[in-house]
Amino acid sequence: MSIAAPEYAFATPFQTPPSAPIRSLMPYAMRPGTVSLAGGYPAQELFDIEGLTTASNQVLGRLGACLQYSNIDGQASLRHELARLSAARGLICDPDTELVVTGGSQQGMALLARVMLQPGDTAIIESPAFPNSVNALRYTGATVHTVPSGPDGIDVDALDELAARVKPKMVCVVASFSNPCGATISRARRLRLLELAIKHRFLIVEDDPYGELRFAGETVPPIAALAEGEARHWAVYISSMSKTMAPALRIGWLVAPPEVRRRCVGAKSADDMANSAWVQEVVAQYLANDRYAVHVPRIRAAYGARCDAMAQALERELAGRVIFKKPEGGMFFWARLSGEIDATRLLPYAIEHEVVYVPGKAFYPDPEQADLHAMRMSFATMDEERIALGIVRLGRALDACAANAPVSISLAA
Repeated sequence: MSIAAPEYAFATPFQTPPSAPIRSLMPYAMRPGTVSLAGGYPAQELFDIEGLTTASNQVLGRLGACLQYSNIDGQASLRHELARLSAARGLICDPDTELVVTGGSQQGMALLARVMLQPGDTAIIESPAFPNSVNALRYTGATVHTVPSGPDGIDVDALDELAARVKPKMVCVVASFSNPCGATISRARRLRLLELAIKHRFLIVEDDPYGELRFAGETVPPIAALAEGEARHWAVYISSMSKTMAPALRIGWLVAPPEVRRRCVGAKSADDMANSAWVQEVVAQYLANDRYAVHVPRIRAAYGARCDAMAQALERELAGRVIFKKPEGGMFFWARLSGEIDATRLLPYAIEHEVVYVPGKAFYPDPEQADLHAMRMSFATMDEERIALGIVRLGRALDACAANAPVSISLAA
């Protein structure tokens, strides 16, 4: 005799758990022989094993001092190294009053959302956007509005109009090589965002996991680095070591005005208490050894070559059938099928032909706004030869889909 599950009184944001369409593709992406253009993972073969081993061994020599609870805001050694790294990006900050070590940039976003938002409040995020960032805002019970984004980033005129109507407390953007669009916001548009933050009294939050992965064009400083005077009070910067060092470290950081930072520390104390002191000391030692400055150019060059390989393969194999703008950095192409076939209809054929991508609709907070022809393709984890093979396979999948050939893969709607 089966017993019915009880009707739990879940909090409103969790009554209908969000789906994870990207995660649902991983079993297909992990199949032997498949070319995965789906994940947003860094390339495992590019991890600096030697440099991390050296740093780890140095920390092992003083391991006893690294096994206690860390300060909630992070180990002093790491906060100072991250302040030094932020300064190299143009963002000068006080490691003791403005910087907090977080569990990746995702925790930074969640902490900011928790201290700023509650039911009845509003926030704005660009669309399309990384789903986990959207969820961090929605889980507070706040109303999340969207502003269109594209090859040049968020539409600042549309943001100005919407902010005047809905009075947001936070506006969230990925200003450099956004996920999924691969877009970079220009310096002029970043300055306009700061003007709008002052005008409408909202906190502009820049999530910057990809900024150092630029392999073409000119570097643009973080938004907070451009903030002067009153604007600095309205700018927050979040970054991560996941895409440049290794995701397993779970090390990120946020730079915020002292009163915002202080409350984020309080929120973190109720969350995970602190990041591992041991891991923090390894990252701090790695940075102090200046291995990071050697490692990042190496991965930047590798990703640049892979980006070139994808652009060339798309032009060679799918000219006229797929429209795209080549990114200047990051990990992603945001492409669009130009014919009647949409990205969701094509996906089962692609999987059957052993290539996987993510349909663009997964990145739209409002499904009604989704561009069904859009698709995100990552070039980070495959070498140039595999990327070229994946695009050839994608062309074959398009042919099979256009011919309405039988397909054995069945995906949930």
